[in-house]
Amino acid sequence: MGATDDQTTHQDDRIRVRQGEIAVGRPLLWDVYDDRGQLLLSRGYVLVNERQRQRLLREGLRSTAWPSGEKTGAEATRLLEASGNPFLTIDQLTLRLEGILDAIRQQSTTIAPQQRIRKLGRAIQALCDYDADASLGAAHLKHDTSYPFRHSIHTALLCELVARRLNWPPLTRLSVICAALSCNVAMTELQAELIDHAGPLSDMQWDAIQAHPLQGHDMLLSAGVSDPLWLQIVIQHHERLNGRGYPAGSRGDAVLPEARLLGLADRYHAMVTGRSYRAGMLVKNALRRIFLDLGQEVGSRLAQMFIKELGIYPPGSIVRLANGEKAVVIRRKGELAGPMLACIANAKSQHYARPLHRDSSEQEQFSIRDVHPSPGALPFSLSQLWGY
Repeated sequence: MGATDDQTTHQDDRIRVRQGEIAVGRPLLWDVYDDRGQLLLSRGYVLVNERQRQRLLREGLRSTAWPSGEKTGAEATRLLEASGNPFLTIDQLTLRLEGILDAIRQQSTTIAPQQRIRKLGRAIQALCDYDADASLGAAHLKHDTSYPFRHSIHTALLCELVARRLNWPPLTRLSVICAALSCNVAMTELQAELIDHAGPLSDMQWDAIQAHPLQGHDMLLSAGVSDPLWLQIVIQHHERLNGRGYPAGSRGDAVLPEARLLGLADRYHAMVTGRSYRAGMLVKNALRRIFLDLGQEVGSRLAQMFIKELGIYPPGSIVRLANGEKAVVIRRKGELAGPMLACIANAKSQHYARPLHRDSSEQEQFSIRDVHPSPGALPFSLSQLWGY
């Protein structure tokens, strides 16, 4: 069968490209064709300007099938296809996690926690397939839902992305994600309190923190969780290679690498997340701390892979450009190329009417000069910044 015949055969399987499926600076998930079946752009092509995007919205057709390897979770696929927006999907996953963990805490027998948390875990994997950079952006900038549950979702996203770089198999990654989503089930109320707690911890608060890994393990076991790796990661996610962790003070090879990854992602997200009494740590300072200090506690290779996955300027970083503009990093482009940016304000700190997308590698005036703290509020939604 010739190429033309093959195109005709699959013509009826194509649908019009939708608004939320494509964005400047984001790779295409599908080959895109025109009405005659001629290929316009291939899967993986990164749109470089708004003119290209508008042409695809006007003329582009794509397959109704998800590319091989992209459909990790049917639940996330359904949510993403319904909205085309990973940030809305994260909101839905956060609400679902809150309901599941509350049911576990209340010892409800009307749910199947292991099955439901695994569904969320597969949704996290599909979300990272769909748009890893938007997922990282959410982990750094999304602060509009209850802290205990968004912290768990964002930590799970970080774990999935770094575990992929480590080439861990999908089922191992799923156990890590499930542990990330559930490891704080025994202290969600305390987490909500501590986000606004500026002073030293009381003895009762410290005891609760020390006890939560084992308590969480027992609650999950009682609720029907039977995955031994998941349960062991929950117990060990605050253990350290040097033996200075808790609850058992395990050291060296006794601490699972999967638990060390969760502990690192957990601490990183806590560092860069602001509190009512302080701003979040600058991303570059958090990554420096991982390189200089935390590598001794979790392992140098794991720390290096964590830093390598996020990059010098992870999506969600707030930066100042050579021309004075203020911007949000929205896309990584590789280790040797500067990231894609959404500029939000000019050199006089006057907000633009809409985000202006720049390539920091394209011109010297768009190169990054320094990093700024994450503001309490941005002039645009994350959906607008990422083009959804």
